Parts: sequence; structure tokens; C-alpha cells
Amino acid sequence: MTTDAVPGLTLADFEGRVGESFTIETEIGVQTLELAAADPLPQSTRPEGGFRLEFAGPAEPMLPQSIYRFAVGDTTHDIFIVAIGYRPEGGLRYEAIFF
Repeated sequence: MTTDAVPGLTLADFEGRVGESFTIETEIGVQTLELAAADPLPQSTRPEGGFRLEFAGPAEPMLPQSIYRFAVGDTTHDIFIVAIGYRPEGGLRYEAIFF
């Protein structure tokens, strides 16, 4: 696996992966989050285009906002996520913004 800088990520890297599970490395071990949404942010001036990712995870443990290493295809990327609330069906929602 190679590690790429976040600036190279685009919406295209994720929009076909909604519903897919991603494993991430945390201080308490490997956790799994499911990609729940990948939405464009058209007002962004980011050269690669802005977008937002929403991940669904279990209710416990609640991951603190931080940078986590996500496996994306055959590469890994360090992505900053923030818990944004609970899901109606249970579990937590996390968000990453590329603006």
C-alpha cells in the first residue's frame, strides 16, 4: 500500500463506494466505518473539487475527532473526521469535509 496526500483525493474516489466498509486504524485498534454519503460541494475553490463524506459507525466506541488512516482501494489516506451525531437506526455519524 502507498500513502497519498489528502489534496489528491476527489469525489470520484468515493462516490461509487457508498455502502462500502472502510477499516481505519485507531488508538484502540482497527475500527470499521461504512460510507453513507459522498456529496459534492460546488462552492469549493479546491483545485480537485470540494466534497463531503459521511460515515456510519457503531455507537461505541465514539471516535474522537482526529486524523485516521483510511484504506481507499490499494492506497491509504489520512482523513480528518468529526462525529456529527447519532443515526436514527443506531450508531454514530462521522463527517469529513474537503473544501
